[in-house]
Amino acid sequence: MTDLELLSRVTGIFDPSVKRMGGLRRGGRLLLALPDGKEAYSKALRLYQPQRPAARMMVAALEVMSRFRLHGALLSSLNPKPARRNISPALPDIEPGACGILLGSPEHRVRRAIVSYRNAGDWEVAKVAFGNEGAEVLEHEAEALKELGQLAKGVPGLLGLHRGNGVTVLRMPYLSGQPVARGESDSAIALLESWIAKNTPQSITQFPEWSAIEDALSETDTGRAVLAALSQHVLAPVICHGDFARWNLLHRADGSLMVLDWEWGHAGGMPGIDLVHYFLQDARLVERLKPSEAIRSTIGKLRSSACQAYLAKTGWSGDAILPIIACLAYKQGAGHQENTEVLEAALLV
Repeated sequence: MTDLELLSRVTGIFDPSVKRMGGLRRGGRLLLALPDGKEAYSKALRLYQPQRPAARMMVAALEVMSRFRLHGALLSSLNPKPARRNISPALPDIEPGACGILLGSPEHRVRRAIVSYRNAGDWEVAKVAFGNEGAEVLEHEAEALKELGQLAKGVPGLLGLHRGNGVTVLRMPYLSGQPVARGESDSAIALLESWIAKNTPQSITQFPEWSAIEDALSETDTGRAVLAALSQHVLAPVICHGDFARWNLLHRADGSLMVLDWEWGHAGGMPGIDLVHYFLQDARLVERLKPSEAIRSTIGKLRSSACQAYLAKTGWSGDAILPIIACLAYKQGAGHQENTEVLEAALLV
């Protein structure tokens, strides 16, 4: 599915009347489709939360230029060809011309999009995925939002799950707020501490993540030795997000922290995975550190008093490399992220 085909399919669900949108491109591909209206444009632009300075400057420029109606100079002209696609339950009250679309990467196993729009007077955001695998992803996220919203702080509300014609739509409230700044971790660690369950601690081998960790580590002598060391741990269950990175966190005006994208979220998860992922993702994707450097950077972050307190509360003791390896092995074994090089680097520490 090309970018324009994806755009046309999504507009066919949310705004079949649309004729023209502004396109923000990056690296030769369409990243964001923006509507003309001032408020709708602003809502759509905020779907994109870049981490690198150049991209942040570009988004800031688009915000400023829009006040003077000059932003079109940085945007291409898009002419989607939407065909109406019905979903159930229907969404009959979406305001025409208010739809903005962030297109998912074509590298994702399941092609998807994120949409901002006004429905019955309220701003909402929806995740859209296609095919049976896309349906499974969003159905799992909907179940996670329903279950975990009753157990944990920081979980968005669920407005509805819609299906039809090979498409699945997950609706949530549009959440305004500020991104978490680079280098900031105190609020994120505090939220992770609030997710520690009061359940009795259990052997690490009883956690749902263990089988994926075994799959990733059992092929080599070094991996099997680490598995033996890991298997001695008794840990406290936690709410596990699965992709706990800065760009999935949002500071709300009331001081709370909201966490987005719960596709891999579940209760009774292994502690430490979200904490390690928070620092490793920055080191790998933003700082672009080499695998060994990313591991050393993350070890240094985990030695902070706040991280040490969290690790102690959840049962991790001793060398900080063990929760790092557990996180990398889980993400690798579960197929969430390609971690071969950085996992090998961690095993050599």
